[in-house]
Amino acid sequence: MEPTPYRPRCIHLTCRSMQVWGEDFENDPEFQAGMVEFTCLQTHKRFGPDGGDCDMDACCNAQRGCFREY
Repeated sequence: MEPTPYRPRCIHLTCRSMQVWGEDFENDPEFQAGMVEFTCLQTHKRFGPDGGDCDMDACCNAQRGCFREY
């Protein structure tokens, strides 16, 4: 299996898998099953300061005003 290519994500994006597994979070069985809930460290909620959703796809969008690359 080939490694997933690096894709920039916002430094404020977090989830339990990231806190427990660190940068190997994508190997967490819960992450792979899509059972993680992402939150923003700026708002501590499931949406960012711009009101947009907080998830891996949305928080990899460098066009968002709140995006700060990890």
